[in-house]
Amino acid sequence: WKPVADYIDQQFEQYFRDESGLNRKNIQDNRVHCCIYFISPFGHGLRPLDVEFMRALHQRVNIVPVLAKADTLTPAEVERMKNKVR
Repeated sequence: WKPVADYIDQQFEQYFRDESGLNRKNIQDNRVHCCIYFISPFGHGLRPLDVEFMRALHQRVNIVPVLAKADTLTPAEVERMKNKVR
């Protein structure tokens, strides 16, 4: 997650520098506003690495966890995965 966090921080810093400068008319906003994080429905589902990644980024950017192929799971399995993510 370190390269992703560095990229998000770099884009925010660049926007802040441009906003603080004299020429603010042609500023490009390349900040990351949302991170869509896909979670595999197979295997163990939510791995410790997934949790660690989301914890590392939740202070920097909004995270939308998406359970991939959720339509192939039973409603009980989907509910279990939702509770794990929460």
